[in-house]
Amino acid sequence: MCDEKNFDQRRMHPHGHPTQFCFSPKDVARMKHMAGGFMKGFMHQMGSFVPHNIDDLGTEYLISIPLPGRTKDDVKVSLINNNINVEAKKPNVPEKEGKEEETKQENCCGVPFPMNGFKFIDVNMDIPLPADADENSVSSKMSNGLLRITVVKKPAKNINISEEENN
Repeated sequence: MCDEKNFDQRRMHPHGHPTQFCFSPKDVARMKHMAGGFMKGFMHQMGSFVPHNIDDLGTEYLISIPLPGRTKDDVKVSLINNNINVEAKKPNVPEKEGKEEETKQENCCGVPFPMNGFKFIDVNMDIPLPADADENSVSSKMSNGLLRITVVKKPAKNINISEEENN
């Protein structure tokens, strides 16, 4: 890594390409700041998304959503416009205390990352139902922080094909 003394903009190729990857400490600080701003914006866009699975079990669908630290009283499931809406508030679990600076370490690239564990978030997400899901057969169960929503499939409706008469 180069420092301020060894950083020289004259080491650039005539066409503007660097001949080596050498960044000044000011450049590194600026890049860290930009990356932090990008990640904050990205996480804000993700909102309260929680990964989930939709399994096709033949006659029904099983939607599994991990909601650690929550009980059935903390979670609300509703059906809105052929979407399953799941709302869950942050659980009342004490999070690890300590200053953020004390809980940071450096990874292999010298970039600090937080080590204070899992952060709980409020959840408000919509999961679109498959086209053949029967909205009138939605049921849910909550056990050990895992929400399971079952939706029965509608049977396919056969349509008779009539034969046209030739004139």
